[in-house]
Amino acid sequence: MNSKVKDIETVYSRLSKQLHNGNMLHMEHELETSVKNYSLAKFVLGKGNRYKALISAGIHGDEPSGVETICSFLENNRFENFSDTWELTILPCLNPYGYEYGVRENHRGEDLNRFFRHDSPPEEVRFAQSAFDKNYELTIELHEDSMTPGFYLYQKGTHQEDDILGNKILTAIKNVTPINHNGEIDGHSAQGGIIIQQTDWTSMDWWPMAFYALSKGTRRTLTLETATGFAMQTRAEAHLIAIDTALKFYTEKLKS
Repeated sequence: MNSKVKDIETVYSRLSKQLHNGNMLHMEHELETSVKNYSLAKFVLGKGNRYKALISAGIHGDEPSGVETICSFLENNRFENFSDTWELTILPCLNPYGYEYGVRENHRGEDLNRFFRHDSPPEEVRFAQSAFDKNYELTIELHEDSMTPGFYLYQKGTHQEDDILGNKILTAIKNVTPINHNGEIDGHSAQGGIIIQQTDWTSMDWWPMAFYALSKGTRRTLTLETATGFAMQTRAEAHLIAIDTALKFYTEKLKS
């Protein structure tokens, strides 16, 4: 059996300390495992604001920088610049078992990001799907990659003119962390740190969360991959800058 390497309750405590003015950390969907029962958490910032985005982390338990990013986002008041315009739904850790034990999969050995088109998905996936009870302009999934020498991203959306966002993000973070400029990344063609996806996602047998988001009408999905080889603070800062850049881009674009 794997040894416990992190404590999800510490994460929930950090988040709860920062949530106020009616914002709460909602514990939902009690998840039973052989080691303990876990609660899946969600919170919403700026409820009722016009523009809506979903930010998620920790779907792969061995990618903790996304979870740290969510904590830092609150602790460093990064939402302040967007509090009048954006409603952010945040899923801080979709795989609490994997997070605690430092493994990619959940307690059943399932890669959760492969089940979003499944007829009977794992409970963690059903919980994530339940967040799509509203239309989002933007979804951001925070990941990391132990094999990459630098940051890269996937992006897909309904408006081709939004494709410039990927380069804007990479330009914004290049002084914080290197960019992966390889022509092939994770088995896909890539250009300048952006994955070029040529497969018709609607015909795929399985979907990651990003494709499920598209199926629910999301305008733009971003899957951000920072490099595990760098310090946690560096990885989290890269994600934070990417979030800032994306929200600022759509704040200006949607108001125009």
